[in-house]
Amino acid sequence: MIEKLEKLYLKLLEISKNPQKSYSSEEELWALVEEEINIITSEFLSYKQELESSTILIESQLEEISRLYEEISTLFEISKIVASNIETKQILMPVLITLKKAINFSCGIISINFDGKFSETIGECPNNIEEVLKDNLDENADIVFKETCKKLNNRSIIYKSISTASNKRMGYILVVGKESGTIFTAGDKKIIESAAQQIASSIEREIALREEIEREKLNQQIEIARSIQFNFFPKAFPQDENFDSFGESIPAIHVGGDYFDVFLKNNSLYGIVADVSGKGLPASLIMSSLRSAFKSLIESTNGDLLKTVTSLNNMLSYDVGDDKFVTAVFVKLNRDGALEVINAGHDPLYIVKDKITKINSTSIPIGMFEFMEFEMQRTQLSENTLIFAYTDGIPEARNINNEEYDFERLERLLSKIHILPAKDIVDSVEKDVFRFSQGALQHDDMTILAIKYLG
Repeated sequence: MIEKLEKLYLKLLEISKNPQKSYSSEEELWALVEEEINIITSEFLSYKQELESSTILIESQLEEISRLYEEISTLFEISKIVASNIETKQILMPVLITLKKAINFSCGIISINFDGKFSETIGECPNNIEEVLKDNLDENADIVFKETCKKLNNRSIIYKSISTASNKRMGYILVVGKESGTIFTAGDKKIIESAAQQIASSIEREIALREEIEREKLNQQIEIARSIQFNFFPKAFPQDENFDSFGESIPAIHVGGDYFDVFLKNNSLYGIVADVSGKGLPASLIMSSLRSAFKSLIESTNGDLLKTVTSLNNMLSYDVGDDKFVTAVFVKLNRDGALEVINAGHDPLYIVKDKITKINSTSIPIGMFEFMEFEMQRTQLSENTLIFAYTDGIPEARNINNEEYDFERLERLLSKIHILPAKDIVDSVEKDVFRFSQGALQHDDMTILAIKYLG
């Protein structure tokens, strides 16, 4: 969000020729954007007569800025609505009202189907809308954008399913016909898609919380935090002719904020191992935000890892408290073996084949400060190379003599087992740590992600 706003501010300055002003918060940046828009609009009206030859260009730029501003403003408002309500039903009408202001449709419906069917409607919608949907939509359709629909008086429609991360359909958003009589635009479609994604995130959050409330009645916060934490870990791991992956997280007595994920997107494999500062429910909630935001940003940046991490840092630094941060290592592996890594305050990432190469941290943890720059480290892998990421619960595991497992012991083990499949590597490390610990109490989560590049 802040990245788009900064882009808008800089574009305004290009037009106004005004010097850039400093700001320390997103609210101040909003104010600067509105100030520049007012200045440009005022100057345009004053000199319109004299600059008749430039009018078309200026109007085009103002229209582009206005569209971008409207889109950012709408998405920002929806995100605030979602964040301020635990129950998804309570956000449907406020979200629909916000969409109405932005898109000005004649009929809008948001319908969800979990814990009973529930929907909200704005405008004059046909009574047979469900029948119209069945006739015009494939049951597996995720999004439909039609300029004309015969059964709706040739009005345009945008339909977007509301689906969870596991692709379970939980409802839909439908808007019909602009009141101006014009058709919907690509920008309108993008706003609807983002709104559906945020509603899906709200549903996932509510489902997780409800399950925990019913099972434990919130009597023990630590047990709730543990369940929320592990519900977000991947249940399946990418395995094909190029990649073999496996990961696992073993909880300690006190639940921390360890998180890992690995998935395929745009024909590349993405991985993350992170450790949220603090313990208990607050750390788990930050972890859940990290999870949904990371996948969403990978989508919106077309897989650009550096842009994703930069935006993720800005979001977390705005949302979490001053005493919270996240150490993390992010990985993008292409099918040709090209590897991109961002290590933000985390333990070294190991690249293992004939020798061990460490990719150390070159950036501060994410969530500490906004607008930080992160360094991308690149390397080219050959076939049968191991990428090994973990949290500090592995090297800092202690035995009954209070000795640490340490990095050297881990490196010696990886040199011996790197030729094994990813799952066997993870199992071998866990067994070796437990043998070393000799039954000593574990005080930190142990999380491991192994990725084999097969060539």
